[in-house]
Amino acid sequence: MEQKVLFVDDDPHWRDIVSLSFKEAGYEVITAADATEGMSRAEGVKLGLIILDLNLAGENGLVLMRFMKRNHPDVPVLLYTATDQDDEAIRKMLNEGADQYLPKGSIEELLVAAGSYLK
Repeated sequence: MEQKVLFVDDDPHWRDIVSLSFKEAGYEVITAADATEGMSRAEGVKLGLIILDLNLAGENGLVLMRFMKRNHPDVPVLLYTATDQDDEAIRKMLNEGADQYLPKGSIEELLVAAGSYLK
């Protein structure tokens, strides 16, 4: 059975790259461009991992992570965001339930990190 990964990022280029890479690695990927779409796409779906960006159009990643932790409490959340983001916001997300922070850039590192959660 394929593990389902929800990837939420407002950059269409990153959504395409990550989606293709995860599909090639054997995972089913659900993508969303913003927090609202992410919430909607996760509804009624058994997820193995949630990967999200901090800065999203509309609600930010922290709001989305809180929603996901309430509605999918057993699903790990990996924060995948640019290194120029606010360290305080990243710390807040880690303190409030994100399982890991990974700076955006290396798809290989993202796949390795995701693989540690998707068994």
